[in-house]
Amino acid sequence: MDNFVVGENLELVAFLRSPKAGFRGIWISGPRSSGRSHLLQAHCRGALQSGRQTIYLDCAQLALDASAQIQRAINVASASDALVVLDNLGQLRRDQQQEEALMLIYQSLYAVDGEILVCHEQSARGVEFDLPDLNSRMRGFAHFALVPLRDEGKAEVLTQRARAKGYDLPDAVLEYWLRRGPRDLSTLVRDLERLDQATLTHQRLLTVPLLKQVLGY
Repeated sequence: MDNFVVGENLELVAFLRSPKAGFRGIWISGPRSSGRSHLLQAHCRGALQSGRQTIYLDCAQLALDASAQIQRAINVASASDALVVLDNLGQLRRDQQQEEALMLIYQSLYAVDGEILVCHEQSARGVEFDLPDLNSRMRGFAHFALVPLRDEGKAEVLTQRARAKGYDLPDAVLEYWLRRGPRDLSTLVRDLERLDQATLTHQRLLTVPLLKQVLGY
């Protein structure tokens, strides 16, 4: 969580860090590349470090063993004060079996004063499940819309990651990059890896000319 650049999401981060009393359900909506997976994984790691039973599932990456992974989530949900994190909930296959499993996860967590944290591109009020009870439960969660970072926040993310690798990003490089480069944060982070490799390969400091050479803009 310390590496998450908050930007305009102070209320959400403060809520996640606050002590909970009893069951807690949280629904986070926001576009991809807004840092939502980072935030969910950070919350999950914090819960693990505090000794809670925790599971993180990315619904966009559930493979052929989706039923087995969902069953593991159901098993975790029965532990006292457990946390189940469901990322990219919109990618979950919409059928009766999986909706019933989601309802069972909710009921199990509710019974043990646990916590469920889900992430979707839309608010729960704009999502229609086939199970009416599931709609009412999800819409009763605390809702937050994740605000994507502005350029200064993106610059902070890139600066943090570069420093973690042992070097600083010059201001001139950051200014040019954010003015000419993609707006998508995940693409910027991937491009940073390419630039990092290029500096090692060419044994050169990161400059605007090197950035142009590697990234093509």
